[in-house]
Amino acid sequence: MAQDPAAVRDDAAVQEGIARARALIDVQAREVSGVQALKDRMLHMHDDGDVADDQELQLDWDLYREVPATMEQEEALLLDYFRKLKFIYLELETKLRFLADLQDDPETGQEPQILSTADVTQREHECKRVKQQLVEAKTRVRDLRSDIDHIADAMAEPWAAVERGTTEAHTLLSEITDMELELAKIKAAEGTQGALTTAELEAVCDEQIVTMQTLDDETTHTVHEMEQAKRDLNEALRVLERLKSERSSAEKHANEAKLGMGRDSGRDWELERLCTKHATMLETLQAALGITRLAAPTARELHITLAVPAEQGGQRTLQLQFDEPGGALVDVQLLDAEQAPVAMSEGLQRYCREAIHTNHAAALVQAVWCTYVA
Repeated sequence: MAQDPAAVRDDAAVQEGIARARALIDVQAREVSGVQALKDRMLHMHDDGDVADDQELQLDWDLYREVPATMEQEEALLLDYFRKLKFIYLELETKLRFLADLQDDPETGQEPQILSTADVTQREHECKRVKQQLVEAKTRVRDLRSDIDHIADAMAEPWAAVERGTTEAHTLLSEITDMELELAKIKAAEGTQGALTTAELEAVCDEQIVTMQTLDDETTHTVHEMEQAKRDLNEALRVLERLKSERSSAEKHANEAKLGMGRDSGRDWELERLCTKHATMLETLQAALGITRLAAPTARELHITLAVPAEQGGQRTLQLQFDEPGGALVDVQLLDAEQAPVAMSEGLQRYCREAIHTNHAAALVQAVWCTYVA
């Protein structure tokens, strides 16, 4: 029986596809260490000579012992190889089935299957439906996986709390057991005592009440004594301060008396006489010129307050400034009761200029007195 040329071409195409697949498998196998034996095993697993020969893969275990990290690399490469091998197998199986459907089979007597456009459309719809079901199933699986992950995350903290509680419970149980054992030992060592009667309990309670009342009375008495001691201490401190003050005054008088003793040391009576004379003279001048206050805020300032009639403001303050303590007069200001500058008359301004020029502060005070008081 003559073969159909189209069938011959199809067989040749199938053989060529198988050859290409095996070549691709060879290329992939060269990149993976230890996969050559597995490749030969998979490609020739249906050969008659290899059916009875069931041996393990000859892998380089010495290399894995020296470099354990290569085991993970080997595993990743094997997974990639099997994944590619799966797709190659599926592609070849699909092509073979497609070609078998297009040809008749003399052994089984199956005739070639001819599909119409409607059949192809129906199968496409069926494939789409099955694919949609697969997508929905995958979506449900992903949702379930996501729910499981969320539940696992939510249960992590409660589970940790349960673990901590369990640990604490075990610890407490262990402590309780130890305490029970200690109590049992104490009871065994001291012996068992009977329970107290009501009369004995009342007697013990009365005794405790009396003891508590006694302690309360003693506490109250102690508090009163402490308060009295505090008052006595405060009084003693005040007396001590007074004695210190009196002692300081007595020591001061003693030092002054001691300074007055001796011929060449002690108080300078002439200086004291001059100071007294000058103080008396200043008091007389103050009374005569109407000076109510003399003040020196700084070493270079002198404030002289004069009493003036009420219709003129009540008082005037003459503020004198010197270039240095006891030096020349450099500036003059006249202030009112609120310490505000007062406008001076032309004559008073002339007196001020002359006083600054001649450094005659007394004449300036007299001029102010003549202007406002005389």
